[in-house]
Amino acid sequence: MHSRSPRLFISGLLIIATLVAFGRPRAAELSVLYAGSDLMAPVQNNFKAHFERTHSGDKVSLEGALEYTDARSVALRESVVGALQDVGYYCMSDVCILAQRGIAKPLDDSIKNDPDWSSTGVSEKALDVTRCNGVIYGLPFSASVMVVMYNKKLVAKAGWNPNALPTTWPDILRLARSIQSTSGGIAINYDGDSSWSFMTLAMSRGGKILAADGKDIAFDSKQGLEALQILADIGAARNHVDMTKAQARQAFISGTLGILVDSSSGLANYKKAARGEFEIGVVPFPVTESGRVPASGMAGILQTDTGKKKGLAWDYLKYSVSADGQTVLGKMTSFQPFNNIAVQSADKLGTYYSENPELLTAAKSLKNAAAWPSFPGPNGLKIQQVFTIYLQKVYTGTMTPDAALAEIARETSGLLK
Repeated sequence: MHSRSPRLFISGLLIIATLVAFGRPRAAELSVLYAGSDLMAPVQNNFKAHFERTHSGDKVSLEGALEYTDARSVALRESVVGALQDVGYYCMSDVCILAQRGIAKPLDDSIKNDPDWSSTGVSEKALDVTRCNGVIYGLPFSASVMVVMYNKKLVAKAGWNPNALPTTWPDILRLARSIQSTSGGIAINYDGDSSWSFMTLAMSRGGKILAADGKDIAFDSKQGLEALQILADIGAARNHVDMTKAQARQAFISGTLGILVDSSSGLANYKKAARGEFEIGVVPFPVTESGRVPASGMAGILQTDTGKKKGLAWDYLKYSVSADGQTVLGKMTSFQPFNNIAVQSADKLGTYYSENPELLTAAKSLKNAAAWPSFPGPNGLKIQQVFTIYLQKVYTGTMTPDAALAEIARETSGLLK
């Protein structure tokens, strides 16, 4: 009998170990897809590290997509084969499209049932940018608006005061024509995702993109024509020589482009690249008294609604919009946070912004921000391509603004029916 005791003892240990193993919650792996990988990789890696540190045994796998359209394409493709990630960060104008496809899950109950949500620092008004037909389908994560950025060295070389930068289109264009540089005096990101540049130009003049019911166009207006005329004037100021978005950004960083009209989200990187070579000045995008600028940026959406994964995905999303998560975002990129606590607290971003006035200029531009309109129906991508084609024609001087506006309106109206 004594000879069997060791065997019984070992068997007992095995049974206990088995019971413990079955009683322990199984570790999970949360999958996250995010756009803007060139800027957001360090941010998402920080979130991943925080999540794994605070969720014992659970892991995060990250997949980055360079452009907003790339992330949206991945989601649409993977939803067909049932391979969606658990969390996604997309362009805010894509949230309703993803909700229509059943990819973005409603968040109203998650917000309502979370006892800590009210102290997170995200206002009810901020949630308006991610509402679709009254339902919240995303958490507003990051914002950017179009701003006007100057190479102060080239401004001074052109005989202008670099500490009194122009803020209206006539003066901006007058300065642009006087700058002599290899990449030109000015360039604008006219082919931004989802027609952002045109929408910014038109809405800044007080124009509307869609009719009140959201089903028909409203940009075929005086303000729409003014938008294309400004684009034509910018193109003329650079002798109608085209540049891709990437080329213009690289030229500005290299110090060979005088003025860049583009998203505020790249400011931190531009400032870092220019350090020691030239100083960057920033002014808000010019707006009329009734004008607004559509806020670009990202929203985080929940893409799983099953058990433990849903809870973990909510934890990840909530941290990314918390004061701490938004402080990481603000310091690692030039995207503007939606979290009020992060922006106002000295130990978060308050002091940081006061020490970086060009970033504060972009933050202040949000006072003129409005929701980024999204064309309804299944032809959103085709409509974007229509805008890109005709905006390029206007920019390069091969088509007049009035002729281009008529064609854009005709083709877009047809695609909305």
